[in-house]
Amino acid sequence: MQEVFSPEQSVELVRLWRHRQRLSSEEMGSMYRIVGGALRTCNPPELQALGEGRQELVAQFIYVKVLRLDADPDEADDAARREASGHSAPTNAFALCAYFRRYLIDCTRASAFRRKLSIGDQISESQFEAQVGAADSADDELAEHGLSAGAVHAAARAFIATLPEPERILLCEGFGREAEGGLAGIASRHLIASYHYRAGRLGLVHKREGLPADYARTTLGRWITQTLGIAIDADNMGAILQVFKILGAEASCA
Repeated sequence: MQEVFSPEQSVELVRLWRHRQRLSSEEMGSMYRIVGGALRTCNPPELQALGEGRQELVAQFIYVKVLRLDADPDEADDAARREASGHSAPTNAFALCAYFRRYLIDCTRASAFRRKLSIGDQISESQFEAQVGAADSADDELAEHGLSAGAVHAAARAFIATLPEPERILLCEGFGREAEGGLAGIASRHLIASYHYRAGRLGLVHKREGLPADYARTTLGRWITQTLGIAIDADNMGAILQVFKILGAEASCA
């Protein structure tokens, strides 16, 4: 049976939701209790499909979609202004369950995408070698998009040269070779601030709920789609992985 809110809970949920990017610690706790309680009896089929613990998925949903703690600061401000002037806040457990199910559907789609495209906490040459291994050759995969390995090598060198220094360091040390300590280690050695945000914007990390369209908006994604003309799509994974392999080789030499 679906959780039923009291009028007071509905009012409190709407109040907290309308300024959820600026909640105090106490208010975050209240939001967590309200949403967590509402989802206690929410059991969409996607929960089983993802194969992860229910408590972990609920916590991720609250962190990412409710409290939006990992949002780009500019995007968060824009969202806060839209919500403050609109009527998008959920008022009951049914609405929260619908939000949760949409999040799980996005996670399911993104999981299938990530199984094709090796983007996790860090991109490495060895990951791409394992994925690309069965391909006949780079030219065979790239020729379908009117490209050659030589052309992609040249485009990769030009792309790397355009990056700001912090992003260039993250790419060259975190993509082109196995880096000690991963991206955090690179950031520590080179004193790179906000490295995780920079890496996400660049395309070195890919969020759990991120879809191909989200990756296409990263710096790497735009280079692949706009410069090389390859759509970020599961059907193009062979060519994309060859591009990454070439980019990794160029990054190692930069």
